Amino acid sequence: MRDERVYHEYANWKIENNDLLKYLIEKNSDLIIRFKHVIDVTDYLYDKLIDDLTYSDEEDQIFETGFYYLFDQLEEITGLMKKTYKNDIKNLEQRAKEVNLLLSTIDFQNELLGVENFEQKDMDKLVDFEQDVMKKLENKEDVPHFMYEQLDEMTYEMFQKLNVEYYPINDIFLEIADELGIL
Repeated sequence: MRDERVYHEYANWKIENNDLLKYLIEKNSDLIIRFKHVIDVTDYLYDKLIDDLTYSDEEDQIFETGFYYLFDQLEEITGLMKKTYKNDIKNLEQRAKEVNLLLSTIDFQNELLGVENFEQKDMDKLVDFEQDVMKKLENKEDVPHFMYEQLDEMTYEMFQKLNVEYYPINDIFLEIADELGIL
């Protein structure tokens, strides 16, 4: 039997973060673009659970994956917003590109953790990189362009060495949204 607590947690999470999510969606913020399809699919599956008796275990898995991803992403955003930007989303949004670099770095770390034979030195590089980006965000400094290229090169080499293809979760959820016909 399905544990429906996660659906209640999602509903509560949406209520708690309603103002922020609404603002990001209405402004078509660059902060939301990275997980827009995850929200769309997760909302769709939440509604489907309520309305459809044929809700599958696969749909349940997709929902949980999406929700936990959204939760983590928004936790990072709200944490940074509170700590550094005095709860001013507009100021944080001016740093959307840098925040997305930070969030991508965390995504790569999570992906690396899912690979059985990753090397700790690779994870250490990603953690150091994350801390560098976080420091720049906290000090409201510009992130130099070379750091974006550095992350691309670093992760390309890591995943090539491990013979792993990396698919960002938003791309995966874009495909799911397409299959569900909700694009």
